Amino acid sequence: MPKIKEKTKKASNEVKDVYEDYEPDHKDLIAIEEAHAQWMKDHPDWTDEDAADYYAQLQIDIARGK
Repeated sequence: MPKIKEKTKKASNEVKDVYEDYEPDHKDLIAIEEAHAQWMKDHPDWTDEDAADYYAQLQIDIARGK
């Protein structure tokens, strides 16, 4: 019997991903593309290396608890 209780506990603790079956519609895709184009226009010198450095620093800050 304890195995059944463990299974129900595990199932009840799971959190459903609200974006699991989400597909963006045409308006969402247009908005994303426009925002990306505007950002690229405002930051022409941004490279993938800059993005990698920024992401690495974020992960370091999270690990340190900042």
